[in-house]
Amino acid sequence: MTDDQMKIHLLIDNERYPLIIKREEEQLYRDAAKQIDYKLNKYRNKFPNFNTEKYWVMTALELAFENMSMKDRNDTTPYLEKLKQLEQDIDECIGKKSE
Repeated sequence: MTDDQMKIHLLIDNERYPLIIKREEEQLYRDAAKQIDYKLNKYRNKFPNFNTEKYWVMTALELAFENMSMKDRNDTTPYLEKLKQLEQDIDECIGKKSE
Protein backbone atom coordinates (compact mmCIF):
# COMPACT_ATOMS: atom_id res chain seq x y z
CA MET A 1 0.00 0.00 0.00
CA THR A 2 1.38 3.42 -0.95
CA ASP A 3 1.19 6.68 1.00
CA ASP A 4 -1.73 7.90 -1.08
CA GLN A 5 -3.72 4.74 -0.34
CA MET A 6 -5.63 3.58 2.69
CA LYS A 7 -7.57 0.54 3.83
CA ILE A 8 -11.22 0.99 4.72
CA HIS A 9 -14.07 -1.34 5.61
CA LEU A 10 -17.44 -0.57 4.10
CA LEU A 11 -20.62 -1.92 5.61
CA ILE A 12 -23.04 -2.82 2.82
CA ASP A 13 -26.16 -4.86 3.51
CA ASN A 14 -24.81 -5.77 6.98
CA GLU A 15 -21.61 -7.23 5.49
CA ARG A 16 -18.13 -5.72 5.83
CA TYR A 17 -16.09 -5.23 2.68
CA PRO A 18 -12.38 -4.38 3.04
CA LEU A 19 -10.95 -2.17 0.31
CA ILE A 20 -7.67 -0.46 -0.42
CA ILE A 21 -8.48 2.89 -2.02
CA LYS A 22 -6.92 6.24 -2.80
CA ARG A 23 -7.25 8.57 0.18
CA GLU A 24 -8.98 11.27 -1.83
CA GLU A 25 -11.70 8.80 -2.90
CA GLU A 26 -12.71 7.72 0.61
CA GLN A 27 -15.85 9.86 0.82
CA LEU A 28 -16.99 8.74 -2.64
CA TYR A 29 -16.71 5.09 -1.59
CA ARG A 30 -18.57 5.74 1.66
CA ASP A 31 -21.30 7.62 -0.18
CA ALA A 32 -21.54 4.83 -2.75
CA ALA A 33 -21.99 2.25 0.03
CA LYS A 34 -24.77 4.37 1.56
CA GLN A 35 -26.44 4.66 -1.84
CA ILE A 36 -26.37 0.88 -2.32
CA ASP A 37 -27.92 0.34 1.12
CA TYR A 38 -30.57 2.97 0.41
CA LYS A 39 -31.54 1.33 -2.87
CA LEU A 40 -31.53 -2.18 -1.40
CA ASN A 41 -33.85 -1.03 1.38
CA LYS A 42 -36.06 0.79 -1.10
CA TYR A 43 -36.59 -2.43 -3.08
CA ARG A 44 -37.07 -4.49 0.11
CA ASN A 45 -39.87 -2.15 1.17
CA LYS A 46 -41.43 -1.98 -2.27
CA PHE A 47 -41.24 -5.72 -3.06
CA PRO A 48 -41.24 -7.61 0.27
CA ASN A 49 -41.60 -11.03 -1.39
CA PHE A 50 -38.46 -10.85 -3.54
CA ASN A 51 -35.39 -12.85 -2.59
CA THR A 52 -32.02 -11.27 -1.74
CA GLU A 53 -30.62 -11.85 -5.22
CA LYS A 54 -33.48 -9.93 -6.83
CA TYR A 55 -32.91 -6.95 -4.51
CA TRP A 56 -29.26 -6.89 -5.56
CA VAL A 57 -30.13 -7.23 -9.25
CA MET A 58 -32.68 -4.41 -9.05
CA THR A 59 -30.15 -2.21 -7.24
CA ALA A 60 -27.41 -3.03 -9.77
CA LEU A 61 -29.77 -2.29 -12.65
CA GLU A 62 -30.78 1.07 -11.21
CA LEU A 63 -27.17 2.07 -10.56
CA ALA A 64 -26.08 0.94 -14.04
CA PHE A 65 -28.95 2.90 -15.59
CA GLU A 66 -27.93 6.03 -13.66
CA ASN A 67 -24.33 5.52 -14.76
CA MET A 68 -25.30 5.17 -18.42
CA SER A 69 -27.55 8.25 -18.20
CA MET A 70 -24.68 10.29 -16.78
CA LYS A 71 -22.35 9.22 -19.59
CA ASP A 72 -24.76 10.69 -22.13
CA ARG A 73 -24.91 13.95 -20.17
CA ASN A 74 -21.14 14.20 -19.99
CA ASP A 75 -20.60 13.76 -23.73
CA THR A 76 -19.25 17.15 -24.75
CA THR A 77 -18.52 16.21 -28.37
CA PRO A 78 -21.63 17.91 -29.85
CA TYR A 79 -20.81 21.10 -27.92
CA LEU A 80 -17.19 21.08 -29.00
CA GLU A 81 -18.23 20.63 -32.63
CA LYS A 82 -20.70 23.54 -32.35
CA LEU A 83 -18.04 25.73 -30.73
CA LYS A 84 -15.61 24.87 -33.53
CA GLN A 85 -18.22 25.86 -36.12
CA LEU A 86 -18.94 29.12 -34.29
CA GLU A 87 -15.22 29.86 -34.11
CA GLN A 88 -14.95 29.35 -37.89
CA ASP A 89 -17.95 31.64 -38.43
CA ILE A 90 -16.38 34.34 -36.26
CA ASP A 91 -13.05 33.99 -38.07
CA GLU A 92 -14.85 34.39 -41.41
CA CYS A 93 -16.67 37.50 -40.18
CA ILE A 94 -13.47 39.04 -38.84
CA GLY A 95 -11.66 38.22 -42.06
CA LYS A 96 -14.38 39.88 -44.16
CA LYS A 97 -14.36 43.04 -42.01
CA SER A 98 -10.60 43.48 -42.24
CA GLU A 99 -10.62 43.27 -46.06
